[in-house]
Amino acid sequence: MPVDTIFIEEFLCLLLVLIGWVTPVVVAAQDSTTIEVAQPAAKTTAIKWWEAGAVVGGGLLTMAVVDGPVQEWSSNPDHYHQATDDLANAFQLFGAPAVVYPVSGAIILVGLVAKKPGLFHSGLRIGASVLLAGVVTEGAKLTFGRVRPDDTNDVWDYQPFSGNGSLWSGHTALAFSFATSLSQEVHRTWVTVGLYAIATGTAWSRVYENEHWVSDVLIGAAMGITSAKLATGRWTIFGLRAPVPLATPNGLGVMWHGTF
Repeated sequence: MPVDTIFIEEFLCLLLVLIGWVTPVVVAAQDSTTIEVAQPAAKTTAIKWWEAGAVVGGGLLTMAVVDGPVQEWSSNPDHYHQATDDLANAFQLFGAPAVVYPVSGAIILVGLVAKKPGLFHSGLRIGASVLLAGVVTEGAKLTFGRVRPDDTNDVWDYQPFSGNGSLWSGHTALAFSFATSLSQEVHRTWVTVGLYAIATGTAWSRVYENEHWVSDVLIGAAMGITSAKLATGRWTIFGLRAPVPLATPNGLGVMWHGTF
């Protein structure tokens, strides 16, 4: 591999790390307004049936209209270039389980070691968000068994419990869950814009490399955001708020809040 290509890839990876992880953590650690004791969100929004229906309908429409043509483009080797390949590889790091989970754990650890309760509690909420996104995603992959676009040209090729895991994109779900939960903790517009831009880049990279259909990343993004909102108590479903990690002076626990 040429030296300049290696430099580009390493530079992009470093830039994503600085923007996506280190900077927000530093901001959160220095923010004097950070909540010292984790509390459930004061305002909650119930997920409505038509909102869930819109996601499902939008996914089906994308499968019918967009997935095929984009897959045909992605499978054509002529559209690949070294620079965009490097960019896609860098973006994928933001949604890689081997990166997202350790980084979330590191935020918790830094908050604990540095005796910064606000950062520690933030890490708990971020960790719960990405964990929920990961668990739900793996369950969906197993259940639907959609075949990846690099293995089939059939948009409707589903083989439940076969080990195929195209629907939905795990990288995208983790990236958007991480971006959503972290932006909620930092409360800085520029950080929010940057995080969502990088998460969008992660989604693009999965389609660009023909690893996922467009509908996979769109649904993955929606599920990632939903996971973060549910795990941090900002959204409710079926009248229940998902478990919210709670660090109290007496120890670590989990509370379940109903809205009946």
